[in-house]
Amino acid sequence: MANCTLTLKRGQSLLETLFTFIVIILLFGGIFKIWIWGNKQIVDRQVSYNRGRVAAGTSNEDYVLQKPAFTGSLTDDNTFVKLPGS
Repeated sequence: MANCTLTLKRGQSLLETLFTFIVIILLFGGIFKIWIWGNKQIVDRQVSYNRGRVAAGTSNEDYVLQKPAFTGSLTDDNTFVKLPGS
């Protein structure tokens, strides 16, 4: 009788351990899938964001860079000085 009880307890322990390992593997698999999904979302959003920035930042193909409005310089006391000839 004692041998049968010990065998049943070993079988129950084996089943509990197996069930726990399966649950842990499923949890890690779920965490991994969520991590991969999150990384993919970041890349997809960044690509569309970059496309939008380029489209918003340029007007057309023959855009000419404009001269700056101020052509002077700053002196040591941070006052504007107009350059000669401008």
